Amino acid sequence: MNKPNNDIASESSLAGQLMGAFRNLMMNTDDMLPATVVSYDDATNRAVVKPLVMMVSTEGQRIPRAPVHNIPVFRFGGGGFFIRVPLKAGDFGWLKANDRDISLIFQRGGQQDEPNTHRLKSFSDAMFFPDSIKGWVVDGKNIDALVVQTLDGSVCLALHNGQVVLNTPMFEVNAAESIFNGNVTVNGNHQTHGNSDANGGLMRHNGKNIGAQHLHGGVKSGADSSGVPV
Repeated sequence: MNKPNNDIASESSLAGQLMGAFRNLMMNTDDMLPATVVSYDDATNRAVVKPLVMMVSTEGQRIPRAPVHNIPVFRFGGGGFFIRVPLKAGDFGWLKANDRDISLIFQRGGQQDEPNTHRLKSFSDAMFFPDSIKGWVVDGKNIDALVVQTLDGSVCLALHNGQVVLNTPMFEVNAAESIFNGNVTVNGNHQTHGNSDANGGLMRHNGKNIGAQHLHGGVKSGADSSGVPV
């Protein structure tokens, strides 16, 4: 015989029996569980997600939960902008159940509609929230900054009060035009493939004026070469 799914000590107590009934009711109600990604379709932003918390029978048998299919993945966004992460199989997150059936809402592209079924608090109507809960390291100098980075910290964008710092092995900008307002300092080599125009001010190299108004010393007529810029 299977063990009863109730507390024997509460058999003679009305309050205990009610507590047991409510507990059994809640056991069949979905809310939120940690989960991992089984697969992800970036085009539809839908994932197959497996909850990590097992069910346990009255005999103590641990029963894995079945994967939940076609789950929308949370993307922070609004006003025509969004933040996307390239989800991979095995990524961790949280599976959160909605209060009602949301299938018609998504079929209409996020428009108002009624519940399609009488489902309540079911993972069939859930949303997956990715979460990098572990495996990351933040440099101590960025401890008070807003940080966007890879898990290993090899690429890091840190927003401090009054300063933005980008650490990366390579930085590439693809733009028809780039505008910098203010002083620019380059520590390292600089190459230009294409034309270079300068308007106003001076152009110096090792303190020498090599701009449009520069002068040469030791100038002689004929085929003699002039001296270095003054």
